Amino acid sequence: MRAGARPAGPSRRRFSLLATATVFALAAAGSGGARAAGPDNTVTVVDPSPVNWLSITWNTMEEANRVDFKGLQQPSLAESWEWVDPKTLKLNLRKGVVFQDGQKFDAAAFKKAFDKVQSWKSPHPPGSFLNYDKDDQMEVVDDNTILFKMAKPDGAAFMKLRGMHVGSNAFWDKLGFVSPTKQSAEGNW
Repeated sequence: MRAGARPAGPSRRRFSLLATATVFALAAAGSGGARAAGPDNTVTVVDPSPVNWLSITWNTMEEANRVDFKGLQQPSLAESWEWVDPKTLKLNLRKGVVFQDGQKFDAAAFKKAFDKVQSWKSPHPPGSFLNYDKDDQMEVVDDNTILFKMAKPDGAAFMKLRGMHVGSNAFWDKLGFVSPTKQSAEGNW
């Protein structure tokens, strides 16, 4: 059989059954109930690809909105939104959200994520078209409301929020996306 080829017929079924049994055995071996957060259940990245940050952030962080299978914007951390005027977007944030580390999600945490990323020279490796204008600002109205004030109208502003990953204050205060060796977030993710 050539490399990478799957066995045919009964051998293929035995291979599939063996693989399924192995998955169940590994799952059973590791199922001891819920465990507290700690160094033994952290995410370890083995993939050296420069775009692995997509897999990490989209599986460990949340954004204001998501996109469904039809390409339509759906609520996530923002329960709803409305354009106040051509340069102001009001976000009504989801209540009762708690980060993995136990910290409460609120408008101040959302603004902090925006401010941290805005401080970088080039926040988005896929292209500057995802960056906001450096004069754009977020204003906390109350615990669950943000006014996103833009320097100029930006028809892609809401779509760009899909790429604004929100972490807890502890995440941003302790490391964020900063490379310990470079002491910078530029190009690190």
